[in-house]
Amino acid sequence: MPAKKKSAAAKKSPAAKKKVTGASRTSITPKISTTLLRRTNCETPCTSVIRFLTDHAVPANTGISIPPYTSVDGYRHLNLFVRFTQTAASELPVDLGVIFAFDSSGTMGSRRYVNLEANVAAPQSVNMISVSGSGSWHGSPHNISSYAVRLPVMGPYVEVFVYNKAATQRKVSVWGYLVG
Repeated sequence: MPAKKKSAAAKKSPAAKKKVTGASRTSITPKISTTLLRRTNCETPCTSVIRFLTDHAVPANTGISIPPYTSVDGYRHLNLFVRFTQTAASELPVDLGVIFAFDSSGTMGSRRYVNLEANVAAPQSVNMISVSGSGSWHGSPHNISSYAVRLPVMGPYVEVFVYNKAATQRKVSVWGYLVG
């Protein structure tokens, strides 16, 4: 009998409780619960703004990205807003690329995707997550172009990169609006 009383007391001891708490924090389940908790506790739709680039000078004929990857975990859609300087409609645009990954280092990052659909002959080709800013000029005297892209969130982290196709330097901004 005394052995049973000791084991019951050991279960109630603060040391035993700390071990259980510490072990549960390292498991995957609490992380998932936290993500779901964040989305379900919003009285209005959960939203957030990400500023990837703001008036960043991008040299002519150059593509850039600014690491690290940004967490988008727990959201359903990412709306990307791209704005860049442009003085004439005939100028080449600034294009946008998107990479989804599993951590802030870009592990398993992918720029290409395929959406398997019914009634499409196999094999289906892989598509680039790339958007052209062609035709987005606002005209003079504004001398800017802008466009928005809505994507489903396809991984817990994202990084964007822009490619200035013009022969002149441009100021580029890319902001994201996350929706839960």
